[in-house]
Amino acid sequence: MGLGDGSPIDSEAIDESVEQMRQQLGNGVVNVRFRYQNGHPFTQRDGEDLRAARVTVTPGIHERGGYFDIQWWENGDYKYHYREEGLEFRFGREAANEPTNKPVHHFHPPRNLDAHTQSCIGIEQPPKLVTIAVLKTWWTAVENGDENLVNAQNGLP
Repeated sequence: MGLGDGSPIDSEAIDESVEQMRQQLGNGVVNVRFRYQNGHPFTQRDGEDLRAARVTVTPGIHERGGYFDIQWWENGDYKYHYREEGLEFRFGREAANEPTNKPVHHFHPPRNLDAHTQSCIGIEQPPKLVTIAVLKTWWTAVENGDENLVNAQNGLP
């Protein structure tokens, strides 16, 4: 079935993730927008029932900045999709992968978003800790200017 495996979107977890990004990055969070329906644009906050958040951050790994699209589902599935010009990757948890050969906690690496490799992030909850782990992997790549370091961390929650 895919991400969420039929479970509703978890708006509170999305909000918790955005707040954690603000706490961790401070002025590095340039903008936050929200999507309320699939296929609709990201806009300013206008209600409680979110589908996704877009957090624009600076600096980027190779560019001046990029953004994370964040989604959470009530079954604990999540997606942190990072993009900057010429680069994107994604961390996720997808319970529907359990009966397959794809890892539940997975990483879609740069230049091969169809691949499902094991994620270095092993926790599922709370959103605060998952967000900290995602930011740790991203920040290591930013500091070194090397996207190959994104999923190369050890000892993350």
